[in-house]
Amino acid sequence: MKDQSLSADAQRTTSDAIASTRPPTLVRLQKILVADDNESFRKAISSMLTRAGFDVNVVSDGENAWDELQQEHYDLLVTDNEMPCLAGLELIKQIREAGKIIPVIIVSGSLSVEAVHDYAELQIAAIIPKPFNHWEFLTMVKIALRASERDTDAKRSHHYVDAHAPHIMAHATKNLPLHNHVLIADDDAVVRGSLAAVLQSEGYEVYEASNGIEAVDHAIKHKPDLVLLDLNMPHADGWTVFSELDRVTPLLPVIVITARPNQYQEAVRVGMDAFMEKPLNIPVLVKAVKRLTNEDEHRHDNRITNRAFVTQMLRSNDP
Repeated sequence: MKDQSLSADAQRTTSDAIASTRPPTLVRLQKILVADDNESFRKAISSMLTRAGFDVNVVSDGENAWDELQQEHYDLLVTDNEMPCLAGLELIKQIREAGKIIPVIIVSGSLSVEAVHDYAELQIAAIIPKPFNHWEFLTMVKIALRASERDTDAKRSHHYVDAHAPHIMAHATKNLPLHNHVLIADDDAVVRGSLAAVLQSEGYEVYEASNGIEAVDHAIKHKPDLVLLDLNMPHADGWTVFSELDRVTPLLPVIVITARPNQYQEAVRVGMDAFMEKPLNIPVLVKAVKRLTNEDEHRHDNRITNRAFVTQMLRSNDP
């Protein structure tokens, strides 16, 4: 019996040793093509995306981008608009006419964020003006890729092929949140657009305000179920907005999202529901939004009546 036990142990040891020598399963990195005629920008954006875990290739003009897309599969195209040989918008038009469904982000010094609506037929995922915030750019890249994956999965499950490009504003899920109206108050259009895209993909209806006055007006007019509130805004800062909201809609949940340091204690003092410093941890923030919009209203009474109520700190480095 002892020899048999030793033999079994030896077999397990040999099996473990063989398993440890097997090559790990390879995971395909998402592949991104960057088209821009500015060499320093190409290098910078390529380095940024590579560090973020993407497989990146770069080209210097629209024609080279078109040729590359004919030869290789890419999960995302990031392109400038003003390029030699073939401009960005013309490149996208050519891509769509060929029936390609690759999501596209334009990073441009000549197009505004709002221009995405002027070219709706091209179904551009986003337009990001130069210069841009690196974190916000990476957030938009990840949102565009997630939206593309959702569209692909949906098409597979319904067994059909559609030549339309995926929208970053993904269709709302069937299981809508019970209280699903969110106001995003932030003077940064890229932050608003990024958050709106994520929340809409989760089934929320989103209103946007670019300054303090708009935020209060929208809150009174649309009666949202939650507000994401930046502190640094023109016309009225976040503290002023919260004071007014607390006066007219005292039970409205509010989450502060801010790049201004050392503001948490003030958020606790005035009774905010939750607080997060930028750069934002999107999954943690969305989880908090879901929790607060689905809680019973009696819980929000605690913010006013319970002296032990403490503003939740949403940490950017939480898993």
